[in-house]
Amino acid sequence: MTEEENGTENPGQAPQERTPDLGKFQSVDALMRAYQELEAEFTRRSQRLRALEAAAPQGGNAGETRAQTEELPDEALLRAVRGNEEVRARIVGEYLASLGGVPLLAGSGAGITAPAQKATTFRQAGALALGYLKHRKQGG
Repeated sequence: MTEEENGTENPGQAPQERTPDLGKFQSVDALMRAYQELEAEFTRRSQRLRALEAAAPQGGNAGETRAQTEELPDEALLRAVRGNEEVRARIVGEYLASLGGVPLLAGSGAGITAPAQKATTFRQAGALALGYLKHRKQGG
């Protein structure tokens, strides 16, 4: 057994107080202040939750309300768009504007070309040469 457990102390040593581990808090007062703030916030949130639960619809009609709210926005929106020509024209206009035009080559870029025709026989080479000469003769 140690001297602390026996209740006897060495008369030459001053009694040492054990300081509690306060974690990130500097003092017991800071810990107490943080606890009180946390307790107040918990009370506020509990009261707000109770008020929201009391305001919520009760019983079986909650499922019906949910089904109505899920169906209503889609149908109502579709009917509103079909019935209003200005809205429809605006939606179509925004869609067409988002499409943009045909992308053109800028000053720095090369166009895509077809692969060059290469003859594998003398007969194909002669046909390619005749086609080239006829094309040149016609002014192309």
